[in-house]
Amino acid sequence: MIFGARSLLVRTATTVALALSLLVFISLGAAAWFVAMPIAKQSTDDLSALMFLSAQTWRDAAEAEYPGLRQQFLQDYELIVAKQAPDLPAVPFSRPYFSFLEDALSKRAGEKIEIRQGPDEQWLWVDIPVHDGFVRVGFDHRRMETRPPTVLLLVIIGGGLLTLLTSMVVVHRIIGPLERLSFAVQEVGRGKRPEPLAEDGPKELAALARAFNRMSSEVQALLENRSVMVAGISHDLRTPLTRLGLAVEMLDEGSDPLLLADIRRDLSAMEEMIRQFMELAQGLGDEAEENVDLWELLKAQAADLQRQGYQVQLIGDGPCLYRGNPFALERILSNLLDNAARYSVNQPIDIHLQRYEHFLRIYIRDRGPGIPSAQKEAVFRPFYRVETARSRQTGGSGLGLAIVSQLATKYGWNIELLPRDGGGTEARFELPLAG
Repeated sequence: MIFGARSLLVRTATTVALALSLLVFISLGAAAWFVAMPIAKQSTDDLSALMFLSAQTWRDAAEAEYPGLRQQFLQDYELIVAKQAPDLPAVPFSRPYFSFLEDALSKRAGEKIEIRQGPDEQWLWVDIPVHDGFVRVGFDHRRMETRPPTVLLLVIIGGGLLTLLTSMVVVHRIIGPLERLSFAVQEVGRGKRPEPLAEDGPKELAALARAFNRMSSEVQALLENRSVMVAGISHDLRTPLTRLGLAVEMLDEGSDPLLLADIRRDLSAMEEMIRQFMELAQGLGDEAEENVDLWELLKAQAADLQRQGYQVQLIGDGPCLYRGNPFALERILSNLLDNAARYSVNQPIDIHLQRYEHFLRIYIRDRGPGIPSAQKEAVFRPFYRVETARSRQTGGSGLGLAIVSQLATKYGWNIELLPRDGGGTEARFELPLAG
């Protein structure tokens, strides 16, 4: 998914947004410390000097000059001089500007001066000491209507959104071709031939698409050659094997019966190996999907094993329909059951079919010698066999689980071989349900 939590788009956008946010914080912090704070301190120092000058002028003027001075202060400096009425409450201010102003006033007066709040919340008041008294000077608090926190928040939000949108646009140009490449790689892994990728866009992506298209064609050619070669060899071997079988049957009755039995057993083993070679060669063919009743399929295969003398217990509720390739399903289940029967050592084989919300799971459990954890992946390779569990009677060709793995990979199924509690092996065959 493009917008998955672990997708390239989300990770890149998050990284860029975090980096830009950190840059914004550092930039604003530096601007506040080295630019805004010095300017604010200089501004408050100028305002405190103006207030002291106004108070001194007011104290030195005659009473008849008060109306003119009051009008001049208001028009020129946006200050008001008022009578020193009863004490006003000191109000703590959250804005740094007012702290700077109080510091500037206190420094100039040589004593602590506080900004006070009057009945009219628009005006703030300061008692300026002049000669043997005080002059109350007021200023409109709206002259300091700067909001650094608001500016910081808007810059961060705006920068983050812009970064996210830019990252989505830029990264989408990259992950679009990569997503198509990922899908095509999965198709090749399943033995299918994907549509060739478009060899356009940035030169790096175009070169990647070109290399993948060439690799895909070579892989398909190798698979086709392998299938044709295996099928041809298997087919050509059947003719001499058939002649050998006829020759054995035509031997006179005086021949050694033990020797004849060994020859017949070897011929049968070679026939079985050829059959599995043919299955391996046909495993990547395209076949239509159908609705398959897994319960009926398992019941039929369990009955076949029981007729051969094996103890088989089938658990589950039928019917259980699944849409898939019936030949692939039958081949996988048959090989897993044959593998369990080969090593069960006359112990019961348990088959359990269970439906979950998003998948079906088939458990096939035996009481054989088990598979060492270090070899549980290797057993799916062609011709690989666990030597400690092999004997002349039980050892196969080593192709059964390779066929199982090949078919499961092609159809997106999952197979695991796990140790069973109490000894043996548990094969888990998981089939996802369509969402």
